[in-house]
Order: sequence, then structure tokens, then C-alpha cells
Amino acid sequence: MTNQRNIHRKLPDLGIKPNYLIMFIHGYGADGADLFALHNSFSIVKSDAVFISPDAPHECAMSPMGKEWFPIEKIPIGAFDASEQFLEFLQKEAENYSIDLDKVILIGFSQGAMLSLQSILISQKKIGGVIAYSGGIKSENIDKCKNMIVDGSHINFETPILLIHGKLDEIVPFSSMITTSNLLKNIGFSVKTLECPMLGHGIDQEGIDAGMKFVKNV
Repeated sequence: MTNQRNIHRKLPDLGIKPNYLIMFIHGYGADGADLFALHNSFSIVKSDAVFISPDAPHECAMSPMGKEWFPIEKIPIGAFDASEQFLEFLQKEAENYSIDLDKVILIGFSQGAMLSLQSILISQKKIGGVIAYSGGIKSENIDKCKNMIVDGSHINFETPILLIHGKLDEIVPFSSMITTSNLLKNIGFSVKTLECPMLGHGIDQEGIDAGMKFVKNV
């Protein structure tokens, strides 16, 4: 079921023109409020960014108060259809602030990480960068974009990617980060990784600090 979507927004301080759009993409069963507070950290390194954290468009089947980007039983292919819809939403938001997609950074957690990565794989335009926390893709996700791979390299291979994952993750196995990294590197992407030895399925300060450094350099 699709229902009304809440969208959390934070514009740059008065007088600063937004040159970047940073979008937080929450995990399964959460909502846009879940990651929105991260803008306090990331705005330190991108003070000219507008931050957006939308609800997923569907009510979550397993969490009445939460949202889902696609049904959990449809992993991994569900990310493909969801990313087509998501990219339409993203394009409208970027146009609203007159920001090109190569100045857009996606920061996704869990299911939101999978959606972020699938989105750069099918986007007709290069996206500025992706941080994927505690989530990844599988070979089926790559198969869905074979038409965008030329001479072994994806047409968006210049989009930098940072994967961050807890070694104690009880929801999405840590091995997912290694698999995802290899899949993306095999089609030309530059991928950085960070393993958090004492972290489960979540985001800790080490991951936030690494994300801030990544965003600063995009």
C-alpha cells in the first residue's frame, strides 16, 4: 500500500546558496526521521548542502508504524523497481533546488543502502556519490544494468562509493560488504570500505566520521 510521504528537509543557513543535495535513505521498517539527525554532522563538511530525508512510499508489512521501499521478500530484485521510482523522486527534488545529479550524494542504511546502490546502477545520469551503511547488492542487481556496462565498465563508474559495515551485523551479514565491493569494482567503480569490528546492524561514530570525510571530498 502506498500512502502519504513525509519529507524532512534542512536548508543551508540563511544567505548560503545550496550547491549540493544530500539525501538520507532509511532502512526497512523505519522512516525519514530515523536518519535525519545525521545532517548535524554532515553539514559541518558540506555547509552549502540541502539535506532531505524522505519516508519510503509504502507502509511496511512487518512494522505498522514504519515504511518500506520494497517488500523484504523481494530482495534483491525488488530494489530495481523501487529505484526507478526513487530516481524520479530524486530528479524532481534536485530540479527543485537547481542542483545537478552529479552534486547529489545518497546516504543509505540497510534496505536504503541497497536502494542507493541500485539507483546509481540504473541512473541515466551520474550521481555524485554514495555511502552505503550496513547494506549491499547481489549479482542479480548487476544483471539488471548489463546494458549500461560498456567494455567492462559501467557508464557511471566515476561515482565514488563508500561501504561501511559492522562485523557483528546480525541482520545483513558482514560478508555482504565484501561481495558488494567486488561486484562494483568488477565493473569499474572506485569503492572504499570500512569495517567496524564491534558494531552490529547500525551506524556508529566511526562510520559517521568516515562518511563525513568522504562527503567532504566529493
